[in-house]
Amino acid sequence: MALLPPVLILFDTTALLAGRSLEWQEFARLGECYLPEAVLEQIEFMCDRASEPEVESKAREFSRFYPNSGWKRTGIQAEHPTLKPAPGHALSKRARLALTVSSCAYGMALRYPSSLVVVVANDQPMLQQVLGLQLKNLCGMPYTALIQWVRVQRRPPVINHHLQLMRTVTPNADSAGQRSAPGTPGVKSAHPRAAPSTHALSTTPGAYTAKRQRSYARSRRWSSLVSSFVSLVILLGAIATIWHILSPASFNQFWRSLPLVGTPR
Repeated sequence: MALLPPVLILFDTTALLAGRSLEWQEFARLGECYLPEAVLEQIEFMCDRASEPEVESKAREFSRFYPNSGWKRTGIQAEHPTLKPAPGHALSKRARLALTVSSCAYGMALRYPSSLVVVVANDQPMLQQVLGLQLKNLCGMPYTALIQWVRVQRRPPVINHHLQLMRTVTPNADSAGQRSAPGTPGVKSAHPRAAPSTHALSTTPGAYTAKRQRSYARSRRWSSLVSSFVSLVILLGAIATIWHILSPASFNQFWRSLPLVGTPR
């Protein structure tokens, strides 16, 4: 079975302020947790100058949690036409921060093409903006969906959808993307170890050979047949159980009439 791509979780302030330390600790089970530098700076600002006492309390709680959390800060940014304010349009502080987080998410998706970057925010316009970037390895979700994921240990549909999209990229294309990613045009990083190089990111995926395509198609058909058979068996078993409970006499009569069962002699 193929290994799933690594998951990189990027948090916005709107998500952090909706959580608590007991929840933050659980997120590392799902993937690596990242904070854009602008988000971390905003949290530090809120520790002393938040407009509401509850927000200030939550910011201080996160500031105590962060140093030993294993979460990482990132200064990666990437430019995209949809991530620029309209000329002459003044943005609020919150809108500027949302653009910064989206640019960070876009940059990380380009830098790590073999990883799924998940933006967590309680800002619906921002999540729509991330979706509009149309990258296979980039998606977003509200904080409540992340909480549900960690509690039930079942990937949300949006995660499964993007993982399936990422499987259409060949291993050769992935490895080529990883080698050239640090030099992606428009991607910036504040960390020396992620300094840009002169190589450009290769965005042209390699094609599968005809043999691999046939093998993949056969594998998908067999998987579909096995899955359908198992589902049918489970459904018949459930129907038989309910029938036996509701009407044991008629069920026993039917069971004895089956050719493979018969009446004991």
